[in-house]
Amino acid sequence: MDGGQAGGLSMKSFWVRLKPREKYFAIATGAVAAACFFYRLAFVPALEKVEDLERDLLIQSKQLVAYQRAIAQREQIQKAYSRYQHLIQPLQSDAEETSRLLGEIAALARESSLTVVNLRPRPVETSGLVRWYQVELETEAFPEGITRFIYQIERSQKMLQVERLEIKRDEKAQNPLRCVLRISKIAIP
Repeated sequence: MDGGQAGGLSMKSFWVRLKPREKYFAIATGAVAAACFFYRLAFVPALEKVEDLERDLLIQSKQLVAYQRAIAQREQIQKAYSRYQHLIQPLQSDAEETSRLLGEIAALARESSLTVVNLRPRPVETSGLVRWYQVELETEAFPEGITRFIYQIERSQKMLQVERLEIKRDEKAQNPLRCVLRISKIAIP
């Protein structure tokens, strides 16, 4: 205990020996040190928290503006969706989709007065989410029938497309043209 008291007396005696100007300087230094300690311990973390909150607020306000823009465009999006909704059909198996495509092509060929010589499916091609169902059609018809058939294919709401057309003509002008067409259907699940 004597050491503690001796240290205390020593500090007290040190303080007593100081001149008033040195005492004010020591008190000012202590106050500045306490202010720096308080600034570093409490004020800096509070400022960092405020800056983080301001940054988050800026990000969220930008998101809010984007969301408001999307909500404002809601009616336009719904109109565009309803315009193409009939094209979106749940996909069935590749065999069922190919069979459906063969039926559609055969029906369009009958409507266009084409004589179907051969109608066969081709392998399904896939790229990402998109699938291409293809059919090869050999037919005999006169030019107006072929033109009508291609027009109906291209105007179909089933997203059909003629990818290849090969025409062979007989020696006799009265005979119909012999054609090979590759028709594809694009399907997006």
